[in-house]
Amino acid sequence: MAWEKYKYIYLGLLFAFILSSGLSFYWMTNLQPQNKPKISVLKQPTEEVFKVTEETKVILLKKNLVCEKYQLKCSVKETEMTVEEKNGIRGLNLEELQKKYAKENKTIEKSKDIINIISWENGLCSDHKKIWHLGDNNNGDYVAVYYGPSEVKNEGGIYKVTEIPVSKLPLQYQEKVRKHAMEFTQEEELIATLDSFSEYFGQ
Repeated sequence: MAWEKYKYIYLGLLFAFILSSGLSFYWMTNLQPQNKPKISVLKQPTEEVFKVTEETKVILLKKNLVCEKYQLKCSVKETEMTVEEKNGIRGLNLEELQKKYAKENKTIEKSKDIINIISWENGLCSDHKKIWHLGDNNNGDYVAVYYGPSEVKNEGGIYKVTEIPVSKLPLQYQEKVRKHAMEFTQEEELIATLDSFSEYFGQ
């Protein structure tokens, strides 16, 4: 019979058909580039640009560089800008304000609807200039009196250089003087200490 004679050929053709169909299905479903899902981009709300208006509160501050560097607690005086002064900056944004005051060594800080214009001055504030401490002079030879608390060392400025040689003091005082470790809040106490040091100098 024809079937018996050609059955292996028929089976081979059937197997080839099934294999090719499976490969075609796999290629269509897995090897074709997949369409990427569309990603919806949410637009961020545009931030309103700040500008100085009549309602903006502008505060003028004075701070000192040395006090700020050592984070000393100062009594900062605040003065609100007058209407006439504010007219000169009305309509300016933060960047424009910073450019305007940068030449005057001033910085700008913003908090909600309040603008702080900070004027920076060298040295210590008037409160911390009422504190003194002892150290050695630039050459390390003589006892010197410096403005400010001990931690600022010579950055607060020098009050005066005495004629008392550091080397003439007892070792414990020499160490304290060189470390700027003797601080005074009363001028009378400072004078009394220098007087006692002078006794060592006279010996």
